[in-house]
Amino acid sequence: MSIRTNPAKAVPALLNRLTKTIQTIKTDQQEDTSLSEKINNLKSDLNHMRCQFPAFKDWQEELVHQFTELDSLYRKFDGHNINFLLREIDPHLNQIKILLSKLELKVEPVSNNNPTDPIPGRHTSQQHSGFREISELEEKILSEAPMNPIVKNLRVSYDCLHRLDLRICLLFLTIFPENAVLKKMFLIYWWIGEGLVTTEEEGEEIFQELLKLEFIIPYGNGKSPIVNKCRIHPWVRYMLITVAIKEKLLHFDQGVPRFDTINARRACLIGNCRSFSSESHALQNENLRTIFNVSESYLSLKPEWLAKLGKLEVLQLGRWQNSPTHHIEVEGKVFLTGLRGQKHLKYLSLRGISRITAIPSSIVQLVSLEILDLKACHNLETLPSDISSLRKLTHLDVSECYLLESMPKGLDKLTSLKVLKGFIIGNSDSEKSPGRISNLRDLNKLERLSIHIGSEALIQVGEFDKLKDLKSVRCLKISWGVVQKRKDQVVKEYISFPPLLEKLDLEGIPQEKMPEWLKPSKLKQLKKLYMKGGELRSLDHGETDKWNNVEILCLKYMKNLEIELSTVKGMFPSLNYVQKMGRKKVEDQGADASEMERLIGIDLAEIFASSNCSSSITVNVTGAVVDENTGSK
Repeated sequence: MSIRTNPAKAVPALLNRLTKTIQTIKTDQQEDTSLSEKINNLKSDLNHMRCQFPAFKDWQEELVHQFTELDSLYRKFDGHNINFLLREIDPHLNQIKILLSKLELKVEPVSNNNPTDPIPGRHTSQQHSGFREISELEEKILSEAPMNPIVKNLRVSYDCLHRLDLRICLLFLTIFPENAVLKKMFLIYWWIGEGLVTTEEEGEEIFQELLKLEFIIPYGNGKSPIVNKCRIHPWVRYMLITVAIKEKLLHFDQGVPRFDTINARRACLIGNCRSFSSESHALQNENLRTIFNVSESYLSLKPEWLAKLGKLEVLQLGRWQNSPTHHIEVEGKVFLTGLRGQKHLKYLSLRGISRITAIPSSIVQLVSLEILDLKACHNLETLPSDISSLRKLTHLDVSECYLLESMPKGLDKLTSLKVLKGFIIGNSDSEKSPGRISNLRDLNKLERLSIHIGSEALIQVGEFDKLKDLKSVRCLKISWGVVQKRKDQVVKEYISFPPLLEKLDLEGIPQEKMPEWLKPSKLKQLKKLYMKGGELRSLDHGETDKWNNVEILCLKYMKNLEIELSTVKGMFPSLNYVQKMGRKKVEDQGADASEMERLIGIDLAEIFASSNCSSSITVNVTGAVVDENTGSK
């Protein structure tokens, strides 16, 4: 049966093929796992859209084309060339996702007038970003939760939590969709804004305790000793939802959990086929403390609405999702002028929101603001000229705002600042320019700093030598975005590091050889070394000294870097974990499987057991063994 001839009837068959594809693709590798998740999400979307096909007057030709291409790729897949399949079907999956989002706007939600439905609104179509209406099984679990043995046992574990802050921090996670990937730092920032914890250290303690008790589970390849992302097990989520509803933190609206705006004084933004508007009845509660954008992609906000919410403490409008491609846009920047009266606002996130070109000067009136997250606002060009009034600010993130050309004045007055990401080296040759490292020397609490050297940066002689004056900095990232004509100047620049530096992240390093400043003798306290992209060809620093304290080494997308495992072992004797990602390969000269597994952080035992490998092999970054003579896997 041709998809073009009878597209609606072909969808079940395509779903079946997608399921088989998931079973065929190995998911023990990070890239494959990510793709399988995309296929699973697409499968879920198609299932929900299938029942709506009669409502469409016309079958979208482009969608039919994408289905046909995907179907063709699957039919040609022979089970061997997995990497090729991954590359080929990914754009089709993304395009189908976009088209489905457009089609769903035409679907009218079905009203539910059944007063006996235990979960009001369950049958309403919820084609949200990551959200769906709960299934009949989930409804049954939630309605029978008090008697369900699994939920009851989990509830006992929850009730045994001896700390109230642990319970509340955990309950707040129920607003996220099932299997959502949650970033640790995002959760900690949110908890700080809510007043559940007062410092990042307290938030870290909460996160680690919840991991230890297995209320949240690590997300990743399982090999890295550092957990930066997590998930909630579905059964734990069911239990938490029942508790949150009982405590009047949540209620169900159209089949998804939302904050109870009256009792919890918090509101969720969840897309429902109609762009979010500040005129929503639930958002007229002037006592709201938190507004959290869970899945809304298009925001229509009015400044007078924000001005009325005088008790607001958390405004999370930006992206929390793990994927950097998750799209959010707002109708202009005017709504931000309504922030001027927010005297209690502690946490403001506009992360990843498109169409914000400038942050108005009214933001400097947020005298209680502690966390300002503007990361990846790709249209952002201008910040307020002076932000010295934000004296309580502890976290400022303007990284990946590539149109920004300079930093505002007053950074040197923000003495509470602990985290500064996206500091831009200025394009002025004036010593008084705010984009100078010397302006940061009075920030005695600054622990994490990231610096971007843009294509227009004017680097003064000795600029980076001043980094040694930042005595409290423990984590430092430097990224180079310079054009070729400035490369010679940048390559010659000498860098002196903060004396207590423990983590160094270098992105786009322009040197081909290890620079004089990047040697073990210059970084004796270093425990973590991250390098991404750039021109570096070797890690040979020409010294007899070793990186004795470095425990974690991550090398990503370094196209020119050639490295042997035996050399890595010799240079970094204390390594616990190595990550190597990119097109270049890691050469092994006779290392045994257990040693390679320890270093690379991938499980090679089964590969070696089933392969007739010679003593000299090449291991791709994904862990597949390649025969260099034949090229086969």
